[in-house]
Amino acid sequence: MSSTKNINQKKCEHCQKWTDGNKAFCEFCGEILDFGYRKDLYELEKKWQNQSLLMNDFKIKNSDKNKFLFVIEKLIQGGQAIIIGIITLVTIVLMALPG
Repeated sequence: MSSTKNINQKKCEHCQKWTDGNKAFCEFCGEILDFGYRKDLYELEKKWQNQSLLMNDFKIKNSDKNKFLFVIEKLIQGGQAIIIGIITLVTIVLMALPG
């Protein structure tokens, strides 16, 4: 019976202690046991932090390498900001009207 217990044991890559490998989190430090998943989660969080909440819908591939594509991307994002501003202004004016 102890051999099956050892098979299910997994060494935590964060705290280096042996824990139940069937669980998603370490029993000791609470860190995610799957290193690949933890890395993917970190990359996703980093990506979300670097993007503006209003402008994250439009990105041109390779715009960081090509100046023309970069300018086009920024023009489109600027247009999006102007449209959002106009919609916000119209909404405020409509809400302020009596009636």
